[in-house]
Amino acid sequence: MPIKRPTLLGITLAATLVVAGGTSAYGQPPAPVAGVTGVPASAAPAKQVTLVTGDVVTATNVDGKPAVTVNPHSPDSLFRSYSVGSDVYVVPLAVQPFLASGQVDQRLFNVTGLIAQGYDDANSATIPLIVRYPKQAAAKAAAPATPAGSRVTRNLPSVRGAAVAADKKQAATFWEAVDDDTAKGRGPKAKLSGGIERIWLDGKVHALLDASVPQIGAPDAWAAGYDGTGVKVAVLDTGVDPNHPDLVGQIADTRSFVPGETVQDGHGHGTHVAATIAGTGAASGGKYRGVAPGAKLLVGKVLSDEGSGGESEIIAGMDWAAHSGAKVVSMSLGGTVQDASDPMAEAVNELTAETGALFTIAAGNSGPEATTVGSPGIAAAALTVGAVDDTDAVTYFSSRGPLTDGRLKPEITAPGWQIVAARAAGTSMGTPVDDHYTSASGTSMATPHVAGAAAILAQRHPDWTPERLKNHLVSTAKTTPDTSVYAQGAGRTDVSRAVRQPVSGPGVVDFGNQEWDSTGQVVKPITYVNDGDQAVTLALTVKGAGGDLPAGTLALGAGTVTVPAHGTAAVNVTLDPSTVASGAYGAHVAAASADGGTVVATAVAFVKDVERFNLSVKLMDIDGKAPASTYSVVWVFDLDTPRPADMYFILGAEGTVDLRLPRGQYAFASGTYRFTPDYNQVRDYVYGAESGVHRDSDRTITFDGRKADLVTVETPKPSQPKRTLMGLTLLKDDRSLGYGLQDGAYGYTRMHAIPSQLKKENLAHRLSWSLSAPELSAQIVSPGAFPIVPEYVDGWIGSARLDGTHVLHVVNAGIGRPQDYAGKAAKGKLALVRRSDDLTSGAQIANAAAAGASAIIIYNDAPEGWGISSYARTPTAIPAMTLAGEQGARLADQAVHGDVMIQLKGTAVSPYTYEVLKHQEGILPDQSYQVSAKELATVDAAFHASTPNTEGGYGRFIIGPQQTFLVMTFARMTLPRSVTEYVTAGAPTLELMSPTPVWEALPAYQQTGLTVLQPGQRVTRTWNKAVVRSAITANHPGGALRNRDAGVVLPVGLLDEATGQLFGYRHNADKELTTVYRDGQSLGSAPSAQVAFPMTPGRAQYRLVTEVQRNQPAWTTSTKVNTAWTFHSAYDGDGEQTTGLPVISIDYGLNVDLNNSLQAQSAVDIHLGFRYPQGLDGLRIAETKMWVSYDDGATWQQAAVTANGDTGATGTIKNPALRGTNGFVTLRVQATDADGNTVEQTVTRAYQLR
Repeated sequence: MPIKRPTLLGITLAATLVVAGGTSAYGQPPAPVAGVTGVPASAAPAKQVTLVTGDVVTATNVDGKPAVTVNPHSPDSLFRSYSVGSDVYVVPLAVQPFLASGQVDQRLFNVTGLIAQGYDDANSATIPLIVRYPKQAAAKAAAPATPAGSRVTRNLPSVRGAAVAADKKQAATFWEAVDDDTAKGRGPKAKLSGGIERIWLDGKVHALLDASVPQIGAPDAWAAGYDGTGVKVAVLDTGVDPNHPDLVGQIADTRSFVPGETVQDGHGHGTHVAATIAGTGAASGGKYRGVAPGAKLLVGKVLSDEGSGGESEIIAGMDWAAHSGAKVVSMSLGGTVQDASDPMAEAVNELTAETGALFTIAAGNSGPEATTVGSPGIAAAALTVGAVDDTDAVTYFSSRGPLTDGRLKPEITAPGWQIVAARAAGTSMGTPVDDHYTSASGTSMATPHVAGAAAILAQRHPDWTPERLKNHLVSTAKTTPDTSVYAQGAGRTDVSRAVRQPVSGPGVVDFGNQEWDSTGQVVKPITYVNDGDQAVTLALTVKGAGGDLPAGTLALGAGTVTVPAHGTAAVNVTLDPSTVASGAYGAHVAAASADGGTVVATAVAFVKDVERFNLSVKLMDIDGKAPASTYSVVWVFDLDTPRPADMYFILGAEGTVDLRLPRGQYAFASGTYRFTPDYNQVRDYVYGAESGVHRDSDRTITFDGRKADLVTVETPKPSQPKRTLMGLTLLKDDRSLGYGLQDGAYGYTRMHAIPSQLKKENLAHRLSWSLSAPELSAQIVSPGAFPIVPEYVDGWIGSARLDGTHVLHVVNAGIGRPQDYAGKAAKGKLALVRRSDDLTSGAQIANAAAAGASAIIIYNDAPEGWGISSYARTPTAIPAMTLAGEQGARLADQAVHGDVMIQLKGTAVSPYTYEVLKHQEGILPDQSYQVSAKELATVDAAFHASTPNTEGGYGRFIIGPQQTFLVMTFARMTLPRSVTEYVTAGAPTLELMSPTPVWEALPAYQQTGLTVLQPGQRVTRTWNKAVVRSAITANHPGGALRNRDAGVVLPVGLLDEATGQLFGYRHNADKELTTVYRDGQSLGSAPSAQVAFPMTPGRAQYRLVTEVQRNQPAWTTSTKVNTAWTFHSAYDGDGEQTTGLPVISIDYGLNVDLNNSLQAQSAVDIHLGFRYPQGLDGLRIAETKMWVSYDDGATWQQAAVTANGDTGATGTIKNPALRGTNGFVTLRVQATDADGNTVEQTVTRAYQLR
């Protein structure tokens, strides 16, 4: 299915965000601001997005590539990720059945698309959804109960559903309520539960006269007595300025559907549109009068003052307008969704049929390319409008058809170039003409011309249906010669002809899609209607639109037709698609009377499909059978199309997907997860890919799992995979086509790769591993020994780990109930219990611990393996393991008949890890990889934490050649710890580290920039080392700058002692506040450490006072940081517009241990480094002072300070005895540079004493 991101339809709209990072020496300049504001989250280097399943994805950009980190809600969650162009999708495996069946909107997992729409977590606390109820539920008096974790924000009867806001903090609860728990066993037959039939993203939709009104003949209609009087026209847009002179007295009713905003137009788009329809021209002496000044307006504000709105708000506005007596509804808005089942398109069709309202909708501004009309303009019942200039030439930006299903859109055009109409007070949309008028271009401007024309025609014929109004307007339009029907429909609106001419016809005769090998003729009638009192004879001609058609392609059944008075007459038009090659074709049938007084235009359209062939993609598992898992997938990539569809399907029982694909080159990829029988854990992942498949005949592609090679990796030291990721990128001429996908598995899952048979050079194949020392091995050391392979209970924290060697006696404890331990002396032994439906694994573990067992093994009650996941936030009370059914049953039998002893060897904390990347062209037959010490670099990493046993997380990206995007998950780790990392050298890499629990919705973390380590290189890396403080990162080029009269300063609220970090992301419990002063006067405050603020042209002193607090149980140092930056700046109008600001950051050098502590009663040297933001040189520190406190700042002692060059100093203090302190040391530093710029920083509990 096509995957496209919603885009802006109004070409005149502009954004005014302050953005950090960018293109100049100091990054992208800030936009003008009126007061102090927190820098929008959309400008932050990283954004977090909570998916509807409760999983949290963090997105950033690395070396020009999108990079996402997945924080799963459930410890056993698996994800598929793939990219299409710049869009990155992260799809939890559990939702795949619902995506494949179309029950859940794929946009809900387009991470980059969600961020672009402002649905990241910093900007939205809820996930906006549109849900549909089953027919039987919707027919009841009351709607189904709202799923847990969500609330209904408005009912949407036109789509048989409601707008629902799912609380991100309860997103997992919501998904659990709507997820059919049997989905994973039912595949394509899976159904949503909780009274929900379908779920869409409530996506954002955007807003998309003197010469133009006469251009469409409106003055002639006025002269005939028709100006829309008695007709209500609804305008669904950004609201209206009701006090504009042109609109006073023209508005019958208003309503705002935008939460927190009145109907007052703070954008300007809606006022311009409303006045184009029914403005009186009062402010211009009638010069800029609208098309139908006699009509009355119903104004629904469905787009915010920023020019965008949710789909549910628009649908609610449509419901209101259609049920409030509007004969015409004007909608100059839209998105790029092209699925006809889109809820906005469905609402148009439903409301048209129910209420008789005609919806005139903008085609969009995504031209001149074909197939660019978006929803709701794709609705069949809509009158979709393109734009022309003052010569009736279609504008370059006007969106074109055909639609993806072959239908013709738009049907009509109207003036949309440099249209002058009312300007809302206080707005500057478009190009202002004066205080009352502004000029704008777009299909947004064309649409109200057609709405006004429809109002005039509805006044002339009040009993006409919307279909009749639509056909009459379209068939009386003026055709622009040599222009495609897919650009103009039948032509430019001619309301003068529409009012006076009694004869009309179908505006469009659409033959739709025709098969490429069609040989038969297709016949459709053109039926003409005459409302006049005299019969009219019409001469008929057909001419190709935008180019001549071969003879015989379209043939008319007659050259003339006489349409009787108050009657109809039909002429057949016959299509022979065999005369043309593949493509979109159109013609205009003109029917004209001899005197030229009657002219009827009909656009005829058809699409000749491309040559297609049958293709079957067959999957076979490693056992030669069809995959048992419902999570098997096939990707199909068209290598000849720049942005082809990325399609995936759940395979049926036969393990085959049958497709009809156009001739061309393709690539295919497959992936199958093999689960344990109870779907608790993934045992195997089987994948394959083929590229350069030529489609020129019917064919079968088979991915035979029996040919797959087990993926293995051998490292210099013993290791086991903690995570294995497979990545594929499609190439052409050694360049990425913008396609990539990534799948993978964790823990004990085995990876199997099916070798590629075709063009390996078109396929970049990557494998990456995170490995650690083997954590568990077991051996029976009593008579009758046989091999056993236990596995730890998995989960957030999972099992408590064994460390060292332990020999334990086995006690058979049945199913692990308390009574099963009676008389068995389990203390200090290894409890062996059988899985049972009567007892949870958590209860079995707890019962074993209560009986005194030192560890427990739970074996499956079925022959095969079995895995357990623990969802607790703490480790199990005792080490807990699982065992395959055969091994467990045999062990239990031995334990009944004799003394069984097992030797367990464990490594609780691995002293080393491997981060390995391998890549190759295609998937080669041998998937055994060896890693030598010569290809590795070594990183001695220290992860500090002030509280023992703190839960945190860490992850590393390694970027392979041709990689289009990056996906990873945090590895959970207990802090503090030190570890030796062995990393593949020569590849760009970056790291992320969270000192707070990564299962939290918004954990704190920091990220490095890109580094490339060399073979044999050894480096040291510290994380979360004291002193953690507020500072601008050393390698952020846009950290502090001004652009004329706007400034932005972007410190990280809590940044650790290392200087390699690129940025930090604050914890959800952090509190930040910054106040900005200019020459001693407050400019305001913002709840953020990163702020934008206004600046004056002349020289002034600015002071930023920031306080950051973190209230998190395990966070005991740097609990509060207060920083005051004072600097001077001026802009005289000459030179560079963007300049750096001399904001001084402090770097601390302190020899703390892993617990961020120093010895009490010891002398301490605290090394201080000072710096400007990157790109600004010349810092010379003139004076440095330091104070120390041992009671959180209640009392202070000044420390001795020695200067170290221009940018450094050393403070020396003597830590007192521990009993004379509160256990912590608070620091205050003050520094002034040679130009009088200062920094004063107080770090409460900077480090602790021991």
